[in-house]
Amino acid sequence: MQSFQQGIGQWSGSAEVFDGSGRFLGNGVDMRHVQRLDENRVQIDVAFIGPFKHVGTYYISDHGDYRRYLGPANVGYAEVIDRNIVDANAYWPALGLSQRFVLFILPDGNTQLSLALMSRGEQMLYTVVGQHERMTAEHPLIPALVSGTSHDLAADPTAGRGAILLHRAGTWRGTLTARDQSRQLIGASEVVEQVQPRSDGLHMVWSGGIVHPEPVSCDLYTDGYLAWSLQDQALAGSYSLSGGRARSGCLHILSSGLRCWLREVVLHDGSAKAVLRYWYRGSERIGIEYGFLSFMPPS
Repeated sequence: MQSFQQGIGQWSGSAEVFDGSGRFLGNGVDMRHVQRLDENRVQIDVAFIGPFKHVGTYYISDHGDYRRYLGPANVGYAEVIDRNIVDANAYWPALGLSQRFVLFILPDGNTQLSLALMSRGEQMLYTVVGQHERMTAEHPLIPALVSGTSHDLAADPTAGRGAILLHRAGTWRGTLTARDQSRQLIGASEVVEQVQPRSDGLHMVWSGGIVHPEPVSCDLYTDGYLAWSLQDQALAGSYSLSGGRARSGCLHILSSGLRCWLREVVLHDGSAKAVLRYWYRGSERIGIEYGFLSFMPPS
C-alpha cells in the first residue's frame, strides 16, 4: 500500500489545544511541508506555534502497511490503516512527550483531520485537535478557527462553539470500511449513529457496520469534558471530549463481550466527522472500522 501519495505538499492548519482534563488552552498554528526524497522516504518540516511550540524536521520511511518515523524531531511507528488514515505511536524528544496520533485525509484529498493525545509517562498533558488544508494558489492560507482566548474559554467545554458538536440532536450517517485482525479488507457497510440529548446527558443508538452489525443503545451522562454510561446499559463505557468536536475512549457491548476503542474528529463546521473504531475481544484486536459520517439534524 503506497501511503505517501495523498500527503505530499504544503499544509496549513489550526489546532485547538486542551489540557489533560479537556480544558481549552488556546489555538495553535500548525504548518507542515511534506516532500518526497525517494520512492520510500519523505521529509517533514513542521512548525507549531501555540500553547506549546516546536519547530523541527523528521523523516519517514514507508513499508507499505506501516511507517517508521526516523527522527530527529519525531521517532516512532505508524500503522497505515488505509491510504488516507494513519495511526501512530511516536515520541517528540524536544518536547519530552509521547504521542498517540491519528490522521485522516478527507475524500477531497485537500483536508486533513487529526487527533493527538500527548502524554509524559502515563499523564496526559495535551490533546490537540487539528484541521489542515492543502496550500495551493487558489486556496486561502488563513486557517479556520473560532475566535476566543483561553482565559474566557477554559471553562467552556464547547471551546466557544456554543454546542458539543458530537452530542447534538440528530443522526450521523455514512459508510465505514472494515478490516480484520490482519488488516485484510472485509468490506464496507452503512453505519448510523442517532443522538438525543437529555437534561443530564444523552441517549445514543449505534446500528450498522460489519464487525458488530446489531443495533445497541445506551444512556450517557456528560459534563461536557467526559461522558460515561449509566448503570444497566447494553453499551457501557466512557470517553473524553475535546471542545465538543473530538472524542477518544472505550465502549463495551455487553451482549457480545466486544470492546470498541473509538476516536473521532468533527470538521470545524460540524457537517461531518472522521471515525476510527478498533474492536477487541479481551486484548485481541479482531477488527477495524473507519470512514466518514455526515451529520443530519432532526427533520
